[in-house]
Amino acid sequence: MSSPDANIPAADRVRSPFLDQLGLGVRLALTNGRDGWGRLLLTACGVGLGVALLLFTASFPGIVQHRNERLYVQNDTFRDEDLPTPGDRTVLIATADTTFRGTAIRGRVVQPEGPDAALPPGVAAYPPPGRMVVSPALAELLKDPANQLLRDRLPYPVVGGIGPDGLLGPGQAGYLLGSDRLSRDAGASRITSYGHFSPPKPMDPRLILLNAVGLTVMLAPVGVFLAAAARFGGERRDRRLAALRLVGADRRMTARLAAGESLVGAVLGLVAGAALFLLGRRLTGHLRLAGFSFYPEDIAPHPAIAAAIAVVVPLLGIGVSLLAMRRVTVDPLGVVRRSGPGRRRIGWRLALPLAGLALTALALALPTQYNPSGMGRTAVFNSVQDTRGSLLVAFGVLLILVGVCTLLPWLVEAATRRSGGGVSWQLAIRRLQLSSGPASAAVSGVVVAVAGAIALQTLFLGVSASYEDRPGPRAAVGPYQQSVSFPGGGPQADRLADSLARSPGVRATAAYTEFALETPTAKLWDLPAVRIADCAVLRGFATLPDCKDGDAFAVQGRTTRPDAGTDVGTSGGASAGTDVGASAGTDVGPNTGPNTGADAAAAAKPGTTVHAAFFRGDGEPPSWPLPAVTATVEPVEGADPNGRLGSGLLLLTPGAAPAAALRGQPATVLVAMAPGLPDPKEQLATDVMAIDPQGVAGSPLDRTLDPTYLAVKRLLTAGSAVTLLLVALSLLVGQLERFREQRRILGVLSAVGTRRRILGLSVLWQTLVPMALGMLLAAVGGLLMGAVLQYTAGLPFALDWGSMLAMSAIAAGAVLLTTALGLPQLLRLMRPAELRYE
Repeated sequence: MSSPDANIPAADRVRSPFLDQLGLGVRLALTNGRDGWGRLLLTACGVGLGVALLLFTASFPGIVQHRNERLYVQNDTFRDEDLPTPGDRTVLIATADTTFRGTAIRGRVVQPEGPDAALPPGVAAYPPPGRMVVSPALAELLKDPANQLLRDRLPYPVVGGIGPDGLLGPGQAGYLLGSDRLSRDAGASRITSYGHFSPPKPMDPRLILLNAVGLTVMLAPVGVFLAAAARFGGERRDRRLAALRLVGADRRMTARLAAGESLVGAVLGLVAGAALFLLGRRLTGHLRLAGFSFYPEDIAPHPAIAAAIAVVVPLLGIGVSLLAMRRVTVDPLGVVRRSGPGRRRIGWRLALPLAGLALTALALALPTQYNPSGMGRTAVFNSVQDTRGSLLVAFGVLLILVGVCTLLPWLVEAATRRSGGGVSWQLAIRRLQLSSGPASAAVSGVVVAVAGAIALQTLFLGVSASYEDRPGPRAAVGPYQQSVSFPGGGPQADRLADSLARSPGVRATAAYTEFALETPTAKLWDLPAVRIADCAVLRGFATLPDCKDGDAFAVQGRTTRPDAGTDVGTSGGASAGTDVGASAGTDVGPNTGPNTGADAAAAAKPGTTVHAAFFRGDGEPPSWPLPAVTATVEPVEGADPNGRLGSGLLLLTPGAAPAAALRGQPATVLVAMAPGLPDPKEQLATDVMAIDPQGVAGSPLDRTLDPTYLAVKRLLTAGSAVTLLLVALSLLVGQLERFREQRRILGVLSAVGTRRRILGLSVLWQTLVPMALGMLLAAVGGLLMGAVLQYTAGLPFALDWGSMLAMSAIAAGAVLLTTALGLPQLLRLMRPAELRYE
């Protein structure tokens, strides 16, 4: 006997009823007339905003990769290929960076030595000596009539431009200056190619934690908005589904039909999000985001992440619709929403933040891979400093934020169980009693954003204290506040100082040459550093009993040695030349070397043959015998703004060292500026580069912040601004959709004589009540997360009440502004004509 299904086509036997019903929901959404398309467009706008932000986030790995490739190309003054002799492919290159009114300008001086010399990326040909090629951003700065000082600093004729291949982004200011006077003795490097791998500086684990939490906080509202947008038009859709029950659809089928309609909105949102992403990517070429700029072609989402977004967003729309339909009973004669006896449960809602706290505790219990400053295993900070600990903490924060979002509908329902007051208040409370979900969903994204922002700001407050609250450099008591470094200028130090002294606004100068020493058998920490200057300059640094040319003085007194690799005479580390300078041999704490401080000077016997450490000039470093110490002297506190006076330093007059010892060494010129000069630092930098393009003017007394910290701070600030913009736009879209949902109710109330003022106030109360409860919940949740984050990061507990109140006020203002923008639409719907129903 044949099976009952034998006559059914094979294609029909393998088809899933679930997919068939989803497809029917799709067809219903596309053939639902003008009203249906209006709802789909609003859903697409809401989903599209979230998708666009997700695509930009998915582009971050590619942005980092492209930026690293561009940084690799620009790493051209490296030491590994500092060749001793010229050749057909060699190029002499020197750094000539500068900063103009806060804008960093990358500069290079180049001198090709052979016909086959490699061209710099983005440059068609080497500029002739005394000519330069510039980036488009620098060309705009030079054209600005207000930038006369910059034109005086770079007075060279422009003969070409630098293309995108040679720049980090369209906003990078840079130039390439041709020269015929470069030499290795003058601080130049000899290379055969451009680009060199440089291991990235390890990021402070506290900044890793800050990044992970910041990314979580910025993306959490996106998920909330996507879920809310997937339910746009839910009430009207449920009433349409009631009609389908008359033709035999069961409750499960109606839920799947609703999911199919949501699928259409999600797919259209994907298309809209991709379009917004492409439009935004084109605009990034004209924007400067937190001090960074990017070429549009460098912004491309990672294929795997983009594919995940394309799959997850439609699934999210389907899942949200199926979950929402569990609280709705669609009968042939209407729709019944579960309320009253079916109160929202709080148990699982509290479980989410508790799970987040448990993950944070797990992160603390992980075995550590990082132990800063010799901290013991009991230090709380250790385990969270690992990247895996930071990721666990970030996931815990995400669970807490989701818990805050799920608690809001329960809190609104609990707060509106009783009604009273005026007519507008009663209308608003009754509306919230009947359906608090849409009103809660409208502000859920804001609540999540504010709670996350408070937590992030609290963590940022603790992290920033370790960067911004450090004591700054001590003020100099001498006349000099500025320091200028001339790479390779040691033999001409006095001449450079005289030239600089003739510049307008310069009151006095003092020049010296400083470098570390070593021998074939003794390293730099075994020997003193030397500072060579005439007696008049040395008297400003130490109390000298008497001084004549040929004398040598050993400085006694504690000093702190700067880290190896910092440059001499600058605050920004931009100068070329001796990398350790005079810092060698001074006290750096215990276990530094066999001799530290005064012991290093005492161990240096007269007649010991020494040479300069880290010599980068032509040939071998000149060797010379150490002179006998004439006297031991005390340093003048604060006389040197560079702060490197103390034990382990020999003060030499020019006659105590041969002139050849100065070859290849940098000259440092201390500068005292005349009072009343407008823009003194910019004027000094201009005067310095007029003497030597490689000269670098610095302000050692100015506090400088870690550049990585500044970059993280700027990016988080920019990301928060983008998230806030998304919050405002999504609120406006949601507000318009809620008005469309209520237009028949508004029409009925208007037809029976209800005043427009009362209806407007009722709509305002419907927004204010969830918003007030949400801000309270956000403050409590944000403070809890902030305290936990500070504890896990080993930071002292501190709160920034001003920032917390400001963020809450901005969020509340955004809600009120979007409500006000929706009032014209509300007034248009307050008329009996809206009772018409298709």
